[in-house]
Amino acid sequence: MQVAFSQTEAAKDAYSIGVEGIKLIDEGQYEEGIKLLKQARNLEPHDYDYAFEIGKAYLKSGNPKKAEKYLFELQYNKNAQADLYIALSNCYLELDESKKTQDPERKKELDALRYGIQKLPSEGVLFFELGKRKLAMEEAVDALAVFEAGIQKAPNFAENYFWAAKLMKATGNHIWAWFYAEICFNMTDDVDLLRSSAMLISSCSNVVYESKWNGNPEKLDQSLKIALSEKCSSSANESGLQLAKRKCLLENWNYIDFTISPLFQRLNDLENLGFLEAYLATILHENDKEEFLKWLPLHVKTFEEYRTWRYWNPMQTAKAVNRLNVY
Repeated sequence: MQVAFSQTEAAKDAYSIGVEGIKLIDEGQYEEGIKLLKQARNLEPHDYDYAFEIGKAYLKSGNPKKAEKYLFELQYNKNAQADLYIALSNCYLELDESKKTQDPERKKELDALRYGIQKLPSEGVLFFELGKRKLAMEEAVDALAVFEAGIQKAPNFAENYFWAAKLMKATGNHIWAWFYAEICFNMTDDVDLLRSSAMLISSCSNVVYESKWNGNPEKLDQSLKIALSEKCSSSANESGLQLAKRKCLLENWNYIDFTISPLFQRLNDLENLGFLEAYLATILHENDKEEFLKWLPLHVKTFEEYRTWRYWNPMQTAKAVNRLNVY
């Protein structure tokens, strides 16, 4: 009993000291904060969090070499989370940047993230970080592969859809740029990401709606092309809302045959709830505020009801939406 009591007291003391140390670090008092975190770690030497906080503090203070010393061993800890692998990757990035001759392949930096993905394959943020670094290295094809792998493994992590959308647009694949951007728009609550996604949705969907758009030879592209040309060609794009086009597609395109079905099922749910027009107005708001302000006075109540519903019901899917999957 005495031993158990001592361990409990030690844990309480370590926690109090650790909290004070983190507070000091947040205030920029790194030396004092790290000293307290080390005291906490000495009281609880097997605790994951104190070692991790010490490593983060050293990295934040500009000492990646010491940070790496604390973070490296934690890779193999059963409590390791995605932020550890990102921090360790940042250590290697800063260490490499301090060398006269840098590694053009940034091997250690990227391997830290790859190992994290092996350990935590459902953590979308690790794919996101790896993809961004591939983009920084001007390896866009590899970056797209990473983002789409992230979509497969973590289908509810919004940022991977957005960056895949940007790369799809850059390659001229407007249909998947539209789809990926719209999934991100339905998942995220980040203001900047919402705005950027809305702009991609509008520009790319408008290209797909044009009569001269032919798409790729893939079954999905051609199926959508037929629906647009044979059933929806006369649907107007009133005030930039795309309402008639969207309703026509929901009625006449058999989207259930394709991996994009979770997005269109959500749009169908919005239509059944009476929110589809208000939803499309949120996209319009980011692209043409003047038209949005013309639309809003006649739809204030529905718009506010939709906004409340959207706050509590971001898009979630149990099934990955990926252009590389074929039903």
